[in-house]
Amino acid sequence: MKIATRISKLPKYVGGKPIDELQRELGIDRPIKLASNENPNGPSPKSLEALSKSILDVASYPDGDSYHLKRKICEKENILPNQIVIGNGSNEILELISHAFIEKDDEVIMGEYCFIVYPIVAMLSEARIIRSKMPNMTHDIQDIIDLVSDNTKVIFIANPNNPTGTKVPKEEIYKLLDSIPSNILVVVDEAYCEYLIKNQRMDVSKDLTKWKNLVIVKTFSKIYGLAGLRIGFAMGDNEIIDKIQKPREPFNVNSLAQSAAVAAMDDEEHLEKSFQMNISGMLFLKTEIVKMGLKIYPSHANFILLDFGCPAKNIYEELLKRGVIVRPLENYNLPNCLRITVGTQDENERFIAGLKEVLGVLR
Repeated sequence: MKIATRISKLPKYVGGKPIDELQRELGIDRPIKLASNENPNGPSPKSLEALSKSILDVASYPDGDSYHLKRKICEKENILPNQIVIGNGSNEILELISHAFIEKDDEVIMGEYCFIVYPIVAMLSEARIIRSKMPNMTHDIQDIIDLVSDNTKVIFIANPNNPTGTKVPKEEIYKLLDSIPSNILVVVDEAYCEYLIKNQRMDVSKDLTKWKNLVIVKTFSKIYGLAGLRIGFAMGDNEIIDKIQKPREPFNVNSLAQSAAVAAMDDEEHLEKSFQMNISGMLFLKTEIVKMGLKIYPSHANFILLDFGCPAKNIYEELLKRGVIVRPLENYNLPNCLRITVGTQDENERFIAGLKEVLGVLR
């Protein structure tokens, strides 16, 4: 049977190799995974407690409106429930945005090195993808402004950016919003914003009041440590959110994810511990990598981008043989780079030791 043309053209999403897959393939004992930007500190103890309680209710359908979670987000961000849509991971939110707003031959602007889900959802809607320049792996806001045309429908910006880890000052995003027509939707993906210091993050309530064409997307998969439960959300003007809600399927977010997310937002101590752990781990990795004379880009997330100046596939494969899973970036048009999640101190040390050994062998 012939596959739909728009589907056949989609790039394949290749996630980080699962630990048990590596164990099956190579029989590796105690492998470590530094490939998917998960929180090495794990989920909040409060989330685990909430899960143990809510699991008793799994015979019932979840709350299709995520009432309690929306109100918890309202408390934190000072917005209203009708300004929030909850998704099965922020990936679903991105897909809902595409369904709601993007039509065939619309133009969608994104960075040349961006989260691979952006081109996927744009291609599903048969849009034209316009790539903006990213000098030094960072969004060039002026270039994005210059690329805007009468056909531009949506602009995707991750800040900090995945897979590069770089950020643009929020004032640059405000400049973008002030410089384009108000009928163009600007989607700011803040999956990693909790790794920024607070005054570098967007002021959600204030910004959504000022710009009705702004949507801010967040996730519980990163610093909140709930990647396995798949839950994320978007915030925006109530009329925009209402349109994003229209293609959303009922009961799209399970009850376990909802209860764990509510509890996670109540645990500031766990967030701070994870934040500080990332700072110390990042410093260790950067220090060791600089000593090795390798090129590393500034990162404001929970991962680093390492550029070897030559195809990194062999380095990736040799690290696998040593039980270290990192992320190759060929499908991000960065074949010379590897992305490494900041792990525990033990995991970081194992990565550095493995990398030194691999480079010694390959050189």
